[in-house]
Amino acid sequence: MDEKKEKNKLINRLLNEEYLNKEKQLFDKLLGEETIWWIKTKELNKILPFKLKTFSCPFFEKKDCRFKGKRIINLDRIKKCPYGFKIIGIPVYLNNDGKPFSYLYICHFSKEPSPLAIECLSLSLKLIIDKLKKEEELKEIYETVKPRAIALSTVHTVHRIIASTLNLEELLPRIARLCLQVLRAQKCIVTLVDPIKKTIIPKVHIDLENKKEVNLERITSQKLKYERWVVNNSKVLLKKNCICVPLIEQDVIGTVRVENKENRTPFNNADKEILTVLGEQSVVAIKNAQLYEERGRILWGSIKSLAALLDIRLPATYTHPIGFVEMVLELGKELKLSEEEMEALKYAALLLDAGKISIPDEILMKPSKLTGKEYRLIKEHPIKSAEILGTIEAMKPAIPLIMHHHERYDGKGYPMGLKKEEIPLGARIISLVDAFEAMICKRPYRGRSLSIEEAIEEIKKSSGTQFDPLVVKAFLKIIKEKRIRDIVCRMKNREFLDVEKNL
Repeated sequence: MDEKKEKNKLINRLLNEEYLNKEKQLFDKLLGEETIWWIKTKELNKILPFKLKTFSCPFFEKKDCRFKGKRIINLDRIKKCPYGFKIIGIPVYLNNDGKPFSYLYICHFSKEPSPLAIECLSLSLKLIIDKLKKEEELKEIYETVKPRAIALSTVHTVHRIIASTLNLEELLPRIARLCLQVLRAQKCIVTLVDPIKKTIIPKVHIDLENKKEVNLERITSQKLKYERWVVNNSKVLLKKNCICVPLIEQDVIGTVRVENKENRTPFNNADKEILTVLGEQSVVAIKNAQLYEERGRILWGSIKSLAALLDIRLPATYTHPIGFVEMVLELGKELKLSEEEMEALKYAALLLDAGKISIPDEILMKPSKLTGKEYRLIKEHPIKSAEILGTIEAMKPAIPLIMHHHERYDGKGYPMGLKKEEIPLGARIISLVDAFEAMICKRPYRGRSLSIEEAIEEIKKSSGTQFDPLVVKAFLKIIKEKRIRDIVCRMKNREFLDVEKNL
């Protein structure tokens, strides 16, 4: 804001100042009559009346007063207007250059105030203006410090968000909502830049005004013109109803745009500074999540490759089809496992029987009853699986699930005879799906496989003995759904893992 605007703003504040109103009341008591006070400034070129309420000069209102002309008149002594009313002008100083910015005119009085009264009024006016100037200075300091204080507080909030999730799909909406909350805006769009194609991809669009789900595919490149400018120039874009900041690591990796303040006031430099700090902190969270996702993709690819190798090495009837893994994960979702628990469940389901690689094929494929020695060898495969996979750091959460997936709810399973909640929930889930798959798929030791309905009945009968009733209940609920029946069909048809496919 320039100096003239600042001064006129101060004059307007002066006219609404309560202390000046008190001065007028005292002055009117001294003269015994009500006076009219007004100010005229050269810049505004208009009259600014002070507290005109019940009484005013008719000539003043008709603009028939020669003192209301365009020229500011220096009335350093009392004069009379053409209608016989007395008038005086008290200079208003807004700086120390000795030149008055304006005059406070007092008219419509018949008694003359003493020189001392006028001097006291002039001094009071100076003190009031000094007070207003100090308040403006404090307000300016506050407006400067406030965004920095908010920015500092948001740093802590973003750090908390970073610690809360490494899932990019969860992280980006949280960042968007934080930006909306801090800047009191109505709309936020977060985009990421494809590092290979260099295209701008919208990831989150929250619109609090319309309160409806926004289809990201409908956000065309034409609607991302601000983002494109920000990415190309690596600069912040500030407009009255919009701020768009780049997310910069070494290159621009994305953008955050907020629009429409709640109170419809324009965005300012303070808002720009706050969003810039939010963007800088968000980059750290986004890069961490991207690195975590990349690590997960590499690990998942390795595990799928290992599972595919096991499929080749082991007899087909002793490895699990992809439908098995899908069914295990569907049960996990139904039982509301956490993201970390679901990941461990997925890894365990894929490499469940890695230990069988140490068992001779003739034992695995034996159509007749196993000898005691052979059965003991078979029962050792969960421990063998844990030993083989235990050296892989990322597999450690999955090891207890692999180790105990042959335990029974009643404690009669192996290898440790655990029962009920002693068995990890993931292992109880795998145990049920493993048994269900064994029932509906052909096995060397069984004359015929059961139908899906027959297998479901067997699961019901074994609730509370072989299987956890909670897991059985979840299984009976989801098995009614068509998409689950499709998974079961893939399991029965022995469709094996496609290394390129993501679960």
